Amino acid sequence: MVSCLIIVSREQPEMLRALMSLYSHEPGVQIRFDRPTGQPWTGTGDPPARRSPPSRDTDLHDHGFIVIPRP
Repeated sequence: MVSCLIIVSREQPEMLRALMSLYSHEPGVQIRFDRPTGQPWTGTGDPPARRSPPSRDTDLHDHGFIVIPRP
């Protein structure tokens, strides 16, 4: 069984609805809004860990969603 997580940009609520209607019945497929990134780093202390590689952030912004396969 294929399993994946689809993350949708918060700026694309209509895309979330469309993907939910297409894939809500599929086992192993989870669809979620992108979570907030939090406060910017002030430069003191260790930098915060990124939640995803920069390419995923770019793809999410450019396409409105990303698909992350799960093992």
